[in-house]
Amino acid sequence: MKFFKIFFCIWPMFFVSHLGWAQDVLDELVSVQYPHIKIHAFLDSIHQNYNVDFSYDPSVIPSDSSFVAVFDKQSLEEVLSIIFKNHHVGFESVDRQIIITTYQREVFVKDFILLTGVVVSAKNDQLLPLVNLALKDEPIGTTTNMEGQFEFLIPEKFIGKKIYFSSIGFEADSMTIPEEDTIIQISLDPQTVRLKEVEVRYLIADDIVKNFLKNKEKNYPVESALHTAFFRETIRQDGKFIEASEAILDIYKSSYLKTFDNEKVRFVRGRKRVEDTRVSYARLRLAGGPVLFSRIDVAKHLDFISEANDKNYFYMNKGKEVIQDRVVYKVGFKPVVELEDIYYEGDLYFDIESFALICAEFSMTKRTLRQSEKYLIQKQAKKVKSSPVFTHYYIDYRAYNNKWILNRVSGELIIRIHDKRNKVKSEYLATAEMIITDSEAAAGRRIKYSESFKPNYVLAKEIVDYDPDFWKNYNVIKPEEDLEKVFKASVVDINVVPKPKKTKP
Repeated sequence: MKFFKIFFCIWPMFFVSHLGWAQDVLDELVSVQYPHIKIHAFLDSIHQNYNVDFSYDPSVIPSDSSFVAVFDKQSLEEVLSIIFKNHHVGFESVDRQIIITTYQREVFVKDFILLTGVVVSAKNDQLLPLVNLALKDEPIGTTTNMEGQFEFLIPEKFIGKKIYFSSIGFEADSMTIPEEDTIIQISLDPQTVRLKEVEVRYLIADDIVKNFLKNKEKNYPVESALHTAFFRETIRQDGKFIEASEAILDIYKSSYLKTFDNEKVRFVRGRKRVEDTRVSYARLRLAGGPVLFSRIDVAKHLDFISEANDKNYFYMNKGKEVIQDRVVYKVGFKPVVELEDIYYEGDLYFDIESFALICAEFSMTKRTLRQSEKYLIQKQAKKVKSSPVFTHYYIDYRAYNNKWILNRVSGELIIRIHDKRNKVKSEYLATAEMIITDSEAAAGRRIKYSESFKPNYVLAKEIVDYDPDFWKNYNVIKPEEDLEKVFKASVVDINVVPKPKKTKP
């Protein structure tokens, strides 16, 4: 379980004390002499020589723009201001990272059709959460929120094509893309298992998994791709939102046959809001969420269905179901023996015709969860007891060009906190969700290390401003009503942890 050990060791962290801050990296002095250098090469040079990382939208920096860089003991902020004086950008720093943000961004909303509405059950008009929306034969999609609502930006060139709506337990439906912005309601019929014309053979679970591995090259992309993704993570304390962060990401994904080649993520832009919760005695951080969620790709990485670990897990054929209008084998899995490691249990869904894995749900085992404090919590006060009590992860894929590409990843973590010093008990729910909204062939393009979002970065700390017009160019998951209220609230200081109480001498 090599990959998951990494994932859970650095995902959440608790901060419960007031920490001092080091000198701002923008104030550090640098000396460089380049008679002729391109901007990208200059940033790479600063990264290598001064251990400084950069995050930025490459579209705002001309790749062929060159300049003379001769600076002697000048601050990084001054140097960058001179270099980018004609590019309408600003600079913010987080630890050893400098984030280059645009002051303005062109908006081309007129080039899109905006489709908004809700998806409900045809049986009882109940709002349906997490319904997938995707264009037929195109890598463009989104999903409904937990209240069944959606907003879908569709390029005008796709007018007249079909949009498909699909959800587990319901018949898929479709509609033609209209010529103008439209508000709609889609009703999905509850699904009954239909075997259609497909001959369904009973197979033992081990053979289903072996067929999945055997057909991996046929079912998943073998060429690298660049995905556009929307990522959101939220934290609730006792049911109330205390923090929410959203971001647009670029994700570089190599061939599904390169199982040890991890994805690289580039932060494009985002927004955050923090509620002023003065009762917050513990601080939950989702460290590196975007990077690690891009790598929760069961079909490519995870060990519990790899040949290397086929003796660590026991598989069970749990019958057949219908997902995305396809009949699937449902295969349960759980560890044979649990040692000192992280173990999972859950269900895998394989298409009965191609043996492609198209959906997975899993959680930590009960034994792992009881011991998970050492994996999940890196830092906490001496008199604060933290107990993880629940984890859940979901991933699915969608069809594109006769292959299956990553579609959606979501995760939940519940941790109960007992602050013995202040005699306060709280329950924290941390959630993260990511959806691939667009995809294209990488065609040799990669995300440079100096551009990439690192696994140890905390998303909320990386987002330094909020441009309300930014989202008009991207597909996002519409916030629920309560979450939208958080984003509409006034911004408060990101550090809401109260300082330790002073004791009398």
